[in-house]
Amino acid sequence: MEPEKVIPEPKSPCKRVCRLDEEGMCVGCFRNLDEIANWSILTREEKLEVLRKAHLRMQLRDMKF
Repeated sequence: MEPEKVIPEPKSPCKRVCRLDEEGMCVGCFRNLDEIANWSILTREEKLEVLRKAHLRMQLRDMKF
């Protein structure tokens, strides 16, 4: 019987900048205040969704319109 694989929890994307912009988004990790405050109680799937959204926000911030 093969041992069960343990999937690690997603790590917080915090960059220790901890400053919100005018839209309420952290300029370091691109999470909003609710996402930051609730990180420790989110499920693995919810954390992955927050990471996905933060990554998209970072990409949108870098785009020139």
